[in-house]
This record gives sequence, C-alpha cells and structure tokens, in this order.
Amino acid sequence: MPDKNPEILKIYRLLTPKHRAELHAWIHLAYAAENSVRKSLGFEALADGVSSFNSRDCSCEKFVQRSEK
Repeated sequence: MPDKNPEILKIYRLLTPKHRAELHAWIHLAYAAENSVRKSLGFEALADGVSSFNSRDCSCEKFVQRSEK
C-alpha cells in the first residue's frame, strides 16, 4: 500500500478538523476491536500502543471539541 499513501494523505488534508477527529476516533475503535478479537482467538495483539486506548477519554465528541479549540 505504499503507493497509495500520498493519495490517502491528500484526502486526509482535505478533511475539516471535525472530520479528522471523527476519523481518528474510528481508527482507534477499529484497532481496539481488532485487538479484542485477536486476544479472544488466542493470537498476539497488535503492538502499536492501542492497548492504552480508553474509549471514555477518546470519544468522537471529545476529539471534535479538542480540534475546535
């Protein structure tokens, strides 16, 4: 996927701060869900620091509030 990175970054830069925050929250949720499934199936969790993710502290609304400041 390295050849798609410039296109992804271009699209990301076109997003408003509110939508960037929402996208960020959804990405964290997806990683947390994937790690949960991996653990339940007995596989190793992804080693990217998502284990420190706290859904109460990283809701979409909080990201939006932070990005609007």
